[in-house]
Amino acid sequence: MEQPHAERFWAELGHVYEEAGRPTLARLVALGSEQRPPLTVSGSTVHDWIRGTSVPGRAHTPFFFVLAAYLQGRAGERSGYANRSEAWWGHLLSRAQRERAAAKGGRPRANDPTASNSAPSSLPAAPVEFTGRVAELSDLLSWLEPVDDTAKGRSAAGDSVVVVSADGMGGVGKTALALQAAHQARARGWFTGGTLFADLHGYSGSGALNAEAVVDRFLRVLGVRAKDLPPTLEEKRDQWQGILDALAEQGRPLLAVFDNVRRAEQLVGLLPARGPHRALVTSRHRLSVLPARRLGLFPLPPAEAVALLEQALRAGGTDDRRVSDDPGQALAVAEFCGRLPLALKIVAALLRDEPHRPLAAMADDLAATRTRLDVLDYDDTDPQDGRPLAVRAAFSLSYQHLTSSQRRTFHLLAAAPGPDISTASATVLVDRPGTRRSLADLARAHLIVSDESESGAERWSMHDLVRLYADEQGREPETARSDGREEAVDRVVRHYAGRAVAAITHVHRQPGQAVSDAFPDRRAALRWLDAERTVLIAAALERLGRGSAAGLELAVHLPPFLDERRDYEGIIKLMTASAHLYRAAGNHQGEASVLNNLGLALREAGRYEEAITTHEAAAEAFRTAGDLHGAFTALASLGMAFREAHRYGEAVEALTEAVAAFRAAGNDHSEATALISLGGALTLTGDREKAVIDLTRAATIFHALGDQHAEAIARQVLGTAQFFSGDHDAAIASLGAAVALFHDTGDWHSEASTLNNLGKAFQGARRYDEAVSAFATAAGILRDTGDHARATVSLTNLAIAHNERLR
Repeated sequence: MEQPHAERFWAELGHVYEEAGRPTLARLVALGSEQRPPLTVSGSTVHDWIRGTSVPGRAHTPFFFVLAAYLQGRAGERSGYANRSEAWWGHLLSRAQRERAAAKGGRPRANDPTASNSAPSSLPAAPVEFTGRVAELSDLLSWLEPVDDTAKGRSAAGDSVVVVSADGMGGVGKTALALQAAHQARARGWFTGGTLFADLHGYSGSGALNAEAVVDRFLRVLGVRAKDLPPTLEEKRDQWQGILDALAEQGRPLLAVFDNVRRAEQLVGLLPARGPHRALVTSRHRLSVLPARRLGLFPLPPAEAVALLEQALRAGGTDDRRVSDDPGQALAVAEFCGRLPLALKIVAALLRDEPHRPLAAMADDLAATRTRLDVLDYDDTDPQDGRPLAVRAAFSLSYQHLTSSQRRTFHLLAAAPGPDISTASATVLVDRPGTRRSLADLARAHLIVSDESESGAERWSMHDLVRLYADEQGREPETARSDGREEAVDRVVRHYAGRAVAAITHVHRQPGQAVSDAFPDRRAALRWLDAERTVLIAAALERLGRGSAAGLELAVHLPPFLDERRDYEGIIKLMTASAHLYRAAGNHQGEASVLNNLGLALREAGRYEEAITTHEAAAEAFRTAGDLHGAFTALASLGMAFREAHRYGEAVEALTEAVAAFRAAGNDHSEATALISLGGALTLTGDREKAVIDLTRAATIFHALGDQHAEAIARQVLGTAQFFSGDHDAAIASLGAAVALFHDTGDWHSEASTLNNLGKAFQGARRYDEAVSAFATAAGILRDTGDHARATVSLTNLAIAHNERLR
């Protein structure tokens, strides 16, 4: 009498026992004595369970659950085994117990619980170098498992066939994962009808394997002699489905693995038509027309990438300690490989050829982007699947199937500055009808990745190695000319510059300046700038290197926004590149202006001595250009740098001179700006009465000019001076006004900072309820904007104020 559930129970228990490292019977029996109350069982009884000659009876069920939990814990530590729940084991055990009772204890099998491995199989060897992918492997096994479908929410056992499609870019490890899952499923005795494998060569330059060749292979593995094969493809498909039907009637599930499928039409007539059979498909494309559960594969996480590199280096039992001895360089190598399993295997092969070569030397070779694909090329094939050990060759298999318009889009995306691109900008870049469709086709082929920005806008990016490959193809002189490469990049950078200038009119509005109607309001402008910030900086730097006017326009207009976002390193890069450009052109006025902005960014980045030197150079350049107003602006900036460097006397001297010069010239806005800095310096020197007078004048000037953001800054600094003077009520009034102004202008970081100062002023006035409210509001804003470190400071202040309130 067949006992499929008992067979399944023994296969699962035997598998987890092996994965746990085959603990001794003495250790397993001792588990019972560790329970309260103790559970007694003999070693021979446990041995019979593991060897597949008996199943636990009802009296031993509690001990069995302890045993299963222990073995799964050990297996998880050793190999990332995916644990089963106690309910799952109980369900399987109860069925096995009923079967055994019905068979009156008859022994269904000869010896080992993995005897189900005698079922037909054409699986290639399991991958030697496989690590990680725990979650993906767990998902795959849970979908492939041919257990009672009603327990998983399906209609009924045997009524449905599960097809799983694992897709991802070339070299990401789809075949390795599929084989790992198939071998584990086979070891667990899931597929007593057989485990079949076929590489359909969907991306091969020599052509895909046709359906007749696949079904011939499967039928022969299942025991059909060559002379008994039907003459036509249709008849062979019918025979294949007939065998599957017969296996289903016998309760013997079969797993068919279809590797390297490019189009769903390659699977017509090959997928099982009914359950309990399972099919696993791998592809570089998202095969959305398949009625399948989809598992998308991506490059490995950093730790798993390093683990795979180490495993590959130690393959065959070699004592290669380079990864464990230098984990930092191992991570650098993994990152240069884009954490792509194929690239990591290639690097491991190269390193195994030179066992004394340090990882740092390999990292240096990989650091050069122009030659990285040359390095990732090993003159041999993978011994397991016969494929070339070359990243360029792997990508070429996908590239050769692109249409001419898809290739052009692919090339231009790699040429575009920045790590990603929006659909709108890509449309400008490509400048052809159907751009969105080309993007979707490239994403379906896993040559680009689609994502959404925080604003919900659609964006597209490339894996680093794919970008290098696409750029290499697009730089070919004839290809670059036919693609219009340079014109396309210039076109999209001009698009970025125009949009950025329009957005900045909302973000940093100068008195009397009209705002652009390209954005409805300040928030919309900020959303666009936030989404494009990295791209805009990259575009500006790339074009500045070519002396482009569009690059300079971006570099000049971005700093106010970058300053608001505290991206001082971005400003430093832009201003440094702009200064070089102006200096080379002999433009002293332009050089002076960007040097002054560079000094401001250096000061905000905490590089005070560099800021001082830069502002002095800016003042000199302004004088050379005959711009005295610019020279005094640089002088005011120099005073601020002196203040931050704790050179307060020099700060007051420079700022006082700047204020007097601006007042004499009738430049109210510049005078007020210098007064803020002077007031801050005076506060630090202890002359707070003079500081309050100067800061009050600054706030009054900005109010009259209608510059709300500048007025907010003035009132914030004024409130701080009043607080240190002991005038808490005046400080509360000034800081409260600053909070409202920062809120109205959308400067949330400054609003939160000022709320913290306001909370301290409330504490000084013993108005603790209001202090708690101010700190809580500040913490909420900082948490919402992702500034968790400063949010923690606000929460600490809140706790202190709360305790003071309770005294």
